Amino acid sequence: MVSMNNKIGIVGGVGPYAGLELQKAILRHSDARYDRDYPPVISISAPHEISDRTEFVLGETSVNPAYAIIDQIHTLYGCGARFIGIPCNTAHAEKIFSVIVSGIRDLKNAVLVNMIDETFASITREKPDVRTIGVLATKGSYKSNVFTEYGNKHRCGVIVPEDESLKEEIHRSIYDETCGIKALGYLHRKAQEHIDKAFEYYREKKINTIILGCTELSVVFRDESHGEFSLIDPVGALARKLISLQRQKTKM
Repeated sequence: MVSMNNKIGIVGGVGPYAGLELQKAILRHSDARYDRDYPPVISISAPHEISDRTEFVLGETSVNPAYAIIDQIHTLYGCGARFIGIPCNTAHAEKIFSVIVSGIRDLKNAVLVNMIDETFASITREKPDVRTIGVLATKGSYKSNVFTEYGNKHRCGVIVPEDESLKEEIHRSIYDETCGIKALGYLHRKAQEHIDKAFEYYREKKINTIILGCTELSVVFRDESHGEFSLIDPVGALARKLISLQRQKTKM
C-alpha cells in the first residue's frame, strides 16, 4: 500500500503545457502494466499566481516568482507530495531557485529535484562521450547562464548562440502571442522557422547534441532526435528522477 505521504508533486503552471507534459512523461517512463502500478502524482496549475520567470531574470519585473512557487510546494506537501519537480528551466536560475530551496527547508523529508542538474547528470551517465552541447532556451535562461554553470559542474561544454537576434527568434518561438508555443501548445510554422535557424547555427558549429532548454520545447519535440541532432529533454530527465525517488521510498 502506498503511503499517503509518498507522492510526486508537480508545480504545474510554469507553464501550464509544461506541467501537463511532465505528468505525461511520468506516465511514459513508469514501468507499469496496470493503473495501480503508476506512481501517485499531485499537480497544481495556478499560473496566475506565479510571475514570469524570464521577465524577472531580465529585470522586467521585481516580483520574484520563487515566493509563489514556495507557496505551491507547501500546498503540495500538505497533500502528501514528498518528491517535487518544477518543469521550468528558467526557474532554476540561481536568483530564483536558491530562494525556493531556502523557503522549503522546513518541509521534513521533502526532496526538490533540480531539473537542470539532473539533465546534465543523465548526459554524463548515458552519453559520456558528449562533451559539447548546444541549448535552445528563452532569453531568461540564456542571460542567467544556468546551463553554462551546470555544464561546468558536470564538465560539459555548453555553446549558446552569440547572435542576440537569433536568441530573440528562439525566444519568440516560445513566447510570441500569435505563434509561440506558450500561446498555442503546438509548433506553429513561424515558430518552426525560428527554431530551424537555431538548428542551422549548431549545424555550422558541428554540434549535434542539443538540450531543449525550455519546457515548452519538450511539449513539441517528442522524439529523441531531429534530423542529425540528438535532443536532450530535461522534462524526461526530471520525470525519471522523480519516479526513481518515489519507487525507492515505496520499497523501504
